[in-house]
Amino acid sequence: MRTLWGRLRAGWVTLTGTGAGATVAFGLLVFVAAAASLAIPRESVALRTGALQRVIAASPLADRTVVGTVAATSMGGDASAIAAVGASLRATLAAADVPVAGNSLLWAGLTTAYVPVSGIAQAAGYGPPQLELAYRTALARYSDIVAGRLPAGGEAGGGEAGGGEAGGQQTVVQVAVTADTAARLGLRVGSRLDAGTVELVVTGIIRPADPAAVFWTQSAAAASPVLAQGSSARQYWSGAVFIGAGALPLIESALGPTEMQVTWVYAAALGGLNAAAASNLDASLESMASSGTTFVPPRYVVPVTVAVTSQIPTVLAPFLAGESAAAPVLELLYVSLAVLGAVVVLLGARLVAQRRAAEFTLMRARGAALYQLGWLVLRASVIVAAVAGPAAAVLAVSLTPGDGDAVGWWLAGLTIAVTLAGPLLISVVPQRVAAPVAQRPRRRAGGRSRAVRRIVVETLLVAVAAGGLVVLRDQGLSSGSSGLYTSAAPVLLAIGVAVVVLRCYPPLVRELARIAGRSRGVVTFVGLARATRTPPGSVLPSFALVLVLAMVAFPDMIAASVTQAQVAASWQQTGADAIIQVPATDEISPALQRQVSAVPGVEATATAATTTGSLSSGFSLSVMWVDPAQYATVVDQAPGPRFPVAALSANAATILPAVATPAAAQAVGTAGGTGPAEVSVGSSTLTIALAGRIASVPGATTNAVVVVPQEPLGTGPPGPDLMLVAGPRLDGARLTAVVHRAQPDASVTLRGTALAALRSAPVLQAARTALTQGLATAAGFGVLILLMSLLLTAQTRELTLASLATMGLRRWQAQLLLTAETLPGVVAAAIGGVACAWLLAPLVGPSLNLAAFSGTGSAIVVTPAVLPLAAAAAGLVLAALVVLAVQTVITYHRGGGRALRIAD
Repeated sequence: MRTLWGRLRAGWVTLTGTGAGATVAFGLLVFVAAAASLAIPRESVALRTGALQRVIAASPLADRTVVGTVAATSMGGDASAIAAVGASLRATLAAADVPVAGNSLLWAGLTTAYVPVSGIAQAAGYGPPQLELAYRTALARYSDIVAGRLPAGGEAGGGEAGGGEAGGQQTVVQVAVTADTAARLGLRVGSRLDAGTVELVVTGIIRPADPAAVFWTQSAAAASPVLAQGSSARQYWSGAVFIGAGALPLIESALGPTEMQVTWVYAAALGGLNAAAASNLDASLESMASSGTTFVPPRYVVPVTVAVTSQIPTVLAPFLAGESAAAPVLELLYVSLAVLGAVVVLLGARLVAQRRAAEFTLMRARGAALYQLGWLVLRASVIVAAVAGPAAAVLAVSLTPGDGDAVGWWLAGLTIAVTLAGPLLISVVPQRVAAPVAQRPRRRAGGRSRAVRRIVVETLLVAVAAGGLVVLRDQGLSSGSSGLYTSAAPVLLAIGVAVVVLRCYPPLVRELARIAGRSRGVVTFVGLARATRTPPGSVLPSFALVLVLAMVAFPDMIAASVTQAQVAASWQQTGADAIIQVPATDEISPALQRQVSAVPGVEATATAATTTGSLSSGFSLSVMWVDPAQYATVVDQAPGPRFPVAALSANAATILPAVATPAAAQAVGTAGGTGPAEVSVGSSTLTIALAGRIASVPGATTNAVVVVPQEPLGTGPPGPDLMLVAGPRLDGARLTAVVHRAQPDASVTLRGTALAALRSAPVLQAARTALTQGLATAAGFGVLILLMSLLLTAQTRELTLASLATMGLRRWQAQLLLTAETLPGVVAAAIGGVACAWLLAPLVGPSLNLAAFSGTGSAIVVTPAVLPLAAAAAGLVLAALVVLAVQTVITYHRGGGRALRIAD
């Protein structure tokens, strides 16, 4: 055992050299980055699948069915044919990825056309009733027998049902009717109905076991007869009677299959439907609905085409709309998080390279070839990837159960690829391009060459970033169709901003150093002077910090814009914080008005009386009487144009001023021409003149509304039936209780309830949770990047602190010097991050279709928000100050001798 441990330890030392601790840290960073790249997309899919299931659970059971229909002439009308074709249809649906369980057939049946019947007492004023004959396979399961028994069959050519003497040439068919049908048509067990070539004998009266089941709601007249309008303008009752399987050949022979229709109703198994499969199911059902499905059942020669209908696309529509709005935003987040993870891995590789730089230099001096160094570095990277990668995958899959998203595996693969290639580029390439000692006098020429290379690389990066943004503006972002190039828009923009920041940073800091040099103290001047020297490798951390700030602030701006749109939508839906309405035959009593005004949070109220009026042209509109001042006080709480209270305050001798909605204004203008118009209200006539226009009227049930003052000339307004309440902090539950206690028939509409319904949409909640998790991950990556960037220069700062301490510089002065040296770079990255996030709003925001979250379907404009930007920038600067303070404390605690010995 000791020998094995010794071999493993020797192999580890050979593999990692002088960077053993750094290699372990590198492996941990790879583990974190790979786990985050895989877990965040998987968790997002799980959240969206949960939202989908909540949407499905909230839908009626009848909407979660798949219905197939075909004419009986295509397949015949006996029970065995119905069962055989139904089994083939179920298999065809399953092959098209429609989740229909094997035993989920709710019922199947055959329905004839409506046929007139006689033999019952005909109600005065109504035509002969018409009945459809329906065969349902699950009739016994969905009904309770009230009297008699369920039908079995019948007889061809006459005679009593179930036996008896022959008589007549009619086919006798046994039927069952519902209790409502029996009551409406005066039927009882034993009643006989004449349906032309068929005689119907009632053998049973049934009652629906569950009236809300799709079995009874599939046909409007299945449970109860309905009034229908005949061609002779006489109404008649239409209903249904139910037959048994044994009667199918009889009615097919007697009536013919021409107008018979076969139906199958399947329950869709949507409990296992995930977010990724929802769009495929919707597309499959829409395709079947438009063209039907064709198949050849067993023992059939001619294909059968069945029309398929379903309400499942309607159920899925809200989810798919929200999914198409949220998915592009999440794709932007995923790609940016993967890039941040790759940057963390590269910084870890830089840390390993820094720890092993002297070792590699010594190996090169002793004659080691570059491929030998490369193989040594690659072996260590392969071991790290082989251990950290699978461990991260196991952790991510165990924490996020479900099928997940393929993009997560691609992003985790990107992290592993960076793990393998990054150390090679960072450790081996510098050894290849390092200049020999004899060539050092030619530094100026090399410096010019490096400057040219830097300009070329920066120009290329800016061009790639600009090209990506142009492609994004041309193609936009949409769910499932966005490429990696367009989804990397924040990354591309961060690249361009980082290049600009790094170009502008040195001259600005030099100017600050020049200003600081005029002061009497030298600490700040020395720190800023040291800050002007951009350390090697600072491009990567600066770019990463810019991207971190952009990804933390941009989703906050999106959330703020969505919230503003939802608030505006809630005002459009209600128009006031609360609306109280009573039926037109009732009115809101003065006592209730006083009670409403006393509810906590109520700031103002206004009552209105509404009635229906008509113009001379016959155009119908609503007339609303209000107190202009009170009404304006309430409705002006809503955003938008103010109510034209002055227009209704004008005194008139014979003409009543009015403001109208666009539809009413057009009709009034047409009726009155350039002058006033007359509106008939009951037995009175109002002469009105348009004095203004308003977009909408809170509480109105029609689009055509005119609002007039409460003191109309020559007539008194009816009692108020509408009451508007203003109060941002209104106690909605208390208000509802007060109103319902005083007037139970009143309805209360709360703006807060409408806003809560918009905010609680399942897809929006899932997207918010996914964004919050992504933001937390981005912030964590930001802390790691900041820590790694400061750790890479920690040895230099530790030496500086030790040297300053030996020269007698006080601790606070040394801390100030380090702050002046380090903080400008962090502040520059913060400014770049704020600029990047600010630019994302106009550059990327228009490509995001967030209308599904607005509540009205109108577009949402993403606007920059100052607070998230300032908070993110302040957080970055504060984190840098904390890290510097901790490092200073650690350095002084360990003493300066260690740092000086290391430097020697």
